[in-house]
Amino acid sequence: MKRNKKMVLLAHCLLNINAKVYGIATEPAGCMKIISGLLENGYGIIQLPCVEQSCFGIKRWGQVKEQINFPGFRAKSHELLKPIVGQVLDFHQNGYEISAVIGLDGSPSCGINYTCTGNWGGEIGDGYDIQSKIDSLDKLSEYGVMMEVLKEMLDEIGIVTKYLSVDECDPEATSQELIIKLSE
Repeated sequence: MKRNKKMVLLAHCLLNINAKVYGIATEPAGCMKIISGLLENGYGIIQLPCVEQSCFGIKRWGQVKEQINFPGFRAKSHELLKPIVGQVLDFHQNGYEISAVIGLDGSPSCGINYTCTGNWGGEIGDGYDIQSKIDSLDKLSEYGVMMEVLKEMLDEIGIVTKYLSVDECDPEATSQELIIKLSE
């Protein structure tokens, strides 16, 4: 048996870039360097859901954490994560290492080191002071909403793991950095 029993949970859009908000894709399909780096180093991959697409569809606008940090989005995150957390528990109980959860910084749902914040919402266009909304956008040193829910669910079942993030604008460096962090 060639299994090494190492697993990572990976943000959905790193495997399927088509789930991203229009205009921010950095690859045509998925982050090949990151994915191949994980596979070449023996990590099985569990793809996390894209709760934003599930709630708001593929034609959604970019959002900030404050827009999705409400009970309905958290409930949808929990609903979509429940079968994955069950799968993770099964792996864990059978001797597999849950090496890390890998998110995507800047994402309002999948950020790890930071997420996006701001007074973003309401109407856009003439007469709605769009510039002040744009000027309010910033980084917030917190997990994204789905990652908060996932961490709560994993903590609840006693699974402690690393939470890492990627920089999809520099996939080569990120892939190498991930492998180093995973082996620490």
